[in-house]
Amino acid sequence: MTDTAPRLLPAEENFLADFFDLEEPLLIWLEQTTQDTRAGADDVYTLPADLDGEAVRAAWARIFEALPKALLDERHALLTGEEVTTGNKVIGPDGYEHSPLYAAPVNQADVEVLVALLDQCRKALALEPGYTDLRSILTEAGEWYGNETADRARYSVGERVPETAEQVVNRLARALAVLHLQDDDTRTLLAAVTAAGPDRRIVLTEDQEQAARRYFDRVITAVTEGKPRIERAFARFVEFGDDRPVRP
Repeated sequence: MTDTAPRLLPAEENFLADFFDLEEPLLIWLEQTTQDTRAGADDVYTLPADLDGEAVRAAWARIFEALPKALLDERHALLTGEEVTTGNKVIGPDGYEHSPLYAAPVNQADVEVLVALLDQCRKALALEPGYTDLRSILTEAGEWYGNETADRARYSVGERVPETAEQVVNRLARALAVLHLQDDDTRTLLAAVTAAGPDRRIVLTEDQEQAARRYFDRVITAVTEGKPRIERAFARFVEFGDDRPVRP
């Protein structure tokens, strides 16, 4: 029996970047390594016995397929600067607009596959026996991510800064932290999201607004873990403005 239930996901830039960027190159490389090993290819990295790269990428793909199109459009808009016209709008009682929220029917079993991968990656970081090749894959993925980030946004050619293996693992950990957020606040907001009408406007009650502030504060803490402090401050400014403190 599958455990699939609506899960609250934010159109928050850092979360979407972490989740979408997992596939290439990390999950693609893990899948290819497993496929090459099963095909008897030479000079293939040796993954831990309990790490099935094909199963990992398939789990990620099922989560991706569960995402509503509007959330995919939000990701595209963040990359291109285009405006999303069909997305959800989350409006506070005072008219303040939060980041859009969406409900996605994510299977818990697929999330657990990624949780297991995170555990294996952390063993690779710790240089445990049998994880040397996985550590090498993480290191090479970091070099790829650093170059890709440079080309897309932060650095000009010649100033590329590769990521470390630890930063690659942090990317996975941050995405999972958001996927794991399930508490009274997320349930309160899920009820509001799923009750939205055709105009996709979600006008929060005062209680829902307080839940939203606490929820987004936890999201921002999760998605900026391991990043410079200024990125957390900027994310909070974007979400709350400079005069909207998070209430307990």
